[in-house]
Amino acid sequence: MNNPFLFDLAKSHPIVDKPSGTVRGAYEKNFPVVKHQRGAMFLVILDPGGIREPHWHPNAWEFDYCISGRARMSVVAPDNEWQIFDVEPGQAVFVPQGYFHYFENVGTDKLHFLVVFNNSAAEVDDDIGISVSIGGIPRHVLAATFGVPESVFEQIPKLHQEVVITSKP
Repeated sequence: MNNPFLFDLAKSHPIVDKPSGTVRGAYEKNFPVVKHQRGAMFLVILDPGGIREPHWHPNAWEFDYCISGRARMSVVAPDNEWQIFDVEPGQAVFVPQGYFHYFENVGTDKLHFLVVFNNSAAEVDDDIGISVSIGGIPRHVLAATFGVPESVFEQIPKLHQEVVITSKP
């Protein structure tokens, strides 16, 4: 029997599948009941050393729950206040809409993070990552902003797609 209200998140096809982690989601494209309901859920699994690219969501807040593993997270607020903190199983984190943030697996086991949004789009369709953001700014502007020579930014590629998940070198 096909149940339109039930979705097997853990067995769903990853929307991001990288060597250091995956993102699986229940959102409007693959779980039609949430369309126009302003809600979506994602399971992010990161291997040890895996990193969810620094990013922000212009159209949604984010509620995170650590199922297993250990994360380090940073959240930057519009008033230039920022916090770096560890998240352990059973703890929840709330990231207000538009706040810049990232998380990484700092443990020795896989990190399982459940992420909920008040938007029905796929997470990667509703965020702006640092990789594309920095790539879209001219080097002379970056140099002036950081007070360093333009040559400092010559090694940074001009990306047109987000990295989404990466790992420590």
